[in-house]
Amino acid sequence: MPKGFDRATAVICTIAILNTMGLGLIMPVMPELLAGFQGGSIARAAAIGGYLSLVFAAMQFVFSPILGALSDRYGRRPILLCSLALASADYLMMATAPYLWMIFVGRTLSGASSATLSVAMAYLADRSSKEDRTKFFGYVGAAAGIGFVMGPFIGGLLGTYGPRAPFYAASALSLVALVGTVFFVKESLPQENRRQITWKIINPLGPLLFRVQGVSLALFAVYFFDALAGFVFPAVWAYFGAARYGWDSTTIGLSFGIMGICFVLTQAAILGPVAKRIGNLNVAALGLSLGFAGYLTLVWLQSGLFALILLPAFSLRAIVGIAIVGESSAQVDPDRQGELQGTFASLGALASLVSFPMMTQLFASQLSNEGSANTWHAGAPFLLAAGLGALALLLLIVAVKSAPANKRGQASEKVQQRIDEVVTNTRKRPQDHVELMGKKE
Repeated sequence: MPKGFDRATAVICTIAILNTMGLGLIMPVMPELLAGFQGGSIARAAAIGGYLSLVFAAMQFVFSPILGALSDRYGRRPILLCSLALASADYLMMATAPYLWMIFVGRTLSGASSATLSVAMAYLADRSSKEDRTKFFGYVGAAAGIGFVMGPFIGGLLGTYGPRAPFYAASALSLVALVGTVFFVKESLPQENRRQITWKIINPLGPLLFRVQGVSLALFAVYFFDALAGFVFPAVWAYFGAARYGWDSTTIGLSFGIMGICFVLTQAAILGPVAKRIGNLNVAALGLSLGFAGYLTLVWLQSGLFALILLPAFSLRAIVGIAIVGESSAQVDPDRQGELQGTFASLGALASLVSFPMMTQLFASQLSNEGSANTWHAGAPFLLAAGLGALALLLLIVAVKSAPANKRGQASEKVQQRIDEVVTNTRKRPQDHVELMGKKE
């Protein structure tokens, strides 16, 4: 098992970068591209863009458990190879698409292929010890943060060469990751750890109806409500910054860049050592507490400068999801890692499907009155996020309190095993009855 950052881990992190960069690369050019199909109407293009986002998230929700289950059955490597090949072909198709329906087909395929992140996480779980697993998951989270920062920046630069240029770049990057997987990523799941696929495993509603054996249901709930709250930033942050602080696109881009860099540093350099010292659940509690304080601060904070200064502290809430995944991964068998990661990816996609319309509609409704941007009304989405974060923290406390009971049960089982051993030995050697019963644990 690797102790550090090797070539295979680098390829997996590249896949994580592509998952977020693929979205960011095309964001700056989507208005121009879609307006070209709508007679130049930006308003109509924005509406179409919203539908495309829903299609993308819906496909992630559906395919995350499917790809995770397929990787538990056939291995991680073939699923990664097929998904990366599909992603490369998909971006190339969108780069040359002459009709709008082809863009919709492309985003559908992109959502399905981007669900590969669950397989990538399962691959790292296979190759790492339980003690180091959170650290490796942190590498993937940091890589996703890099893609979050680089995607819109590179996409904006490439957009000067035309609205289709970023699609060609995304296709090329997927091809590079495919080649890297071929040469550097070896299969991590042994044949003896593979299992059959059932409808229960691949059912997209499985995370709502069933839980992965060995993992507390409360941990899944914590992950979901934390994600539900966290999507407030991609959903309304740009609009919130423009409305309350008067930020232009450059400042908004800067704020997203600060968040992305903080995500990278937190998950790559801080999460692993801290989790090893205080434990994953304590790390999650710390992140949820900081997130709750940050959401409440933004409800009333009037200074755009202070908002930028406090972003690093707000960004520490990004450790929650990775810590929960790391803790859960240590609790399941090797043949269920793909199912587990698929479940978390599916819950994340479901959270985005719910959070985006909920947060944007709440923000729009609270800004209906002129001048309300400087009151708590503009911060209503962050107030809602604070409530969701508090609920996640309460559920985490429930999960932590249930752990000692499990340990007591295990201890009782060991005591009972010792009693049985004593009884058995006594039957075999009656003359030792007094000696055996006199022994202490």
